[in-house]
Amino acid sequence: MSLPRVVQAIRRHRRFLVAAHVNPEADALGSALGLAGLLRKLGKRVQILNDGGTPESLRFLPGSDRVAATLPGPTDAEVAITVDVPVFARVGASAKWLKQAGQLISIDHHVSHDRFGDINWVDPAAAATGQMIYRLFRAFRIAPSKDDALCLYAALVIDTGSFKYRNTTPEVHRIAADLLERARISPLVVSQQLYETHHLRGLRTLGVVLRRLQATPDGRVAWVEVPRRLVRQAGPEILDELVNYPRAIKTAEVAFAMREHGPRNVRISLRSKGRVDVDRIARAFGGGGHLAASGCTIRGSLSSARRALLAEIRTHLPSVPSHGRPARR
Repeated sequence: MSLPRVVQAIRRHRRFLVAAHVNPEADALGSALGLAGLLRKLGKRVQILNDGGTPESLRFLPGSDRVAATLPGPTDAEVAITVDVPVFARVGASAKWLKQAGQLISIDHHVSHDRFGDINWVDPAAAATGQMIYRLFRAFRIAPSKDDALCLYAALVIDTGSFKYRNTTPEVHRIAADLLERARISPLVVSQQLYETHHLRGLRTLGVVLRRLQATPDGRVAWVEVPRRLVRQAGPEILDELVNYPRAIKTAEVAFAMREHGPRNVRISLRSKGRVDVDRIARAFGGGGHLAASGCTIRGSLSSARRALLAEIRTHLPSVPSHGRPARR
């Protein structure tokens, strides 16, 4: 347990640089914003840096307008902290500045974490990194502000699948209740911001993409492929949730979404219904994540990436299919 070491490092230093991963979702950015709020309450100086800045879908989070996509020069941060980053390469161009800090701390809940920090506080049992930041507030005996609470609540919502994944424990509900009271906001508002902010063009593209749904003859593996031209049209809000459609097929035990992001660059999102460890599948291609939700990048064309991924998935499928079991994460 490295929480005491994180607390000690924060107490000892004054200047901090906080970063999440590229293309952040609400857990990554919400955790970064919540942590920055805590640091400022402790009298620290903090800068949030994220390669690509803030996605449009997360601009409702308080403080998101202060997230920098780049820095004008070298940083004088004594400590750099990454949140929700299992592999250091996932910070993208931010790595340049994170390496300039005297100490690197990683706070994360992915089972596949690479232990790249000088201090690694990794808790795979946590539903979200935002849950860990909440514990950090408790460790300092500081209450989250209204803005901090909204950011951390959004983190919990997104990484528990709106409190329906198996990582939704009684503790998660207790934390969510406390954050809701402090944020003084309706869950409906957060849900609408996270899930109902699509553009018409993106939804029309979703219709085109869903016509590309495929499955193996036995229906145990289902997937969808998105060529580069459709990636540009759909937008991140559509693409981030795309893998849930093949996963929703009744017979599917493993689902994946493939997105072509450049010449010979295919990003993969993997999901399972609990019997197949997709983290192990993703690790075979240099990725990782959680047992039932993971991701990786494969170099090559869509067709070659599909063949390699299907071959790997087959080695992990149980010998007896199990249809109709409840989805887990």
